[in-house]
Amino acid sequence: MKTEPIQLQFYTKPDCPLCDEAKSVLQSLVAKAPRFEVEEIDITRNLGLFTKYKHLIPVLKMEGKRLSIHRIGRRQLLWQLRWHRLRKYLI
Repeated sequence: MKTEPIQLQFYTKPDCPLCDEAKSVLQSLVAKAPRFEVEEIDITRNLGLFTKYKHLIPVLKMEGKRLSIHRIGRRQLLWQLRWHRLRKYLI
């Protein structure tokens, strides 16, 4: 049985050191768990997104819910993904 990939939205912009760190964490996650797919969204290409996220990036969302802002740590991210998955089955 094939499961659908888990979609993550990663809001970022060029020349952002925190975004580069977060991208590295996400790349290692995807390399170890290919069930995740990360959509990278450059906020500088959309004025609405830029206005909304300019002081929060990097931002990581899943199913419209914000998982993380500013810093995306591997342990914290794994915990949040597991919790979100568990909550989905409980509700």
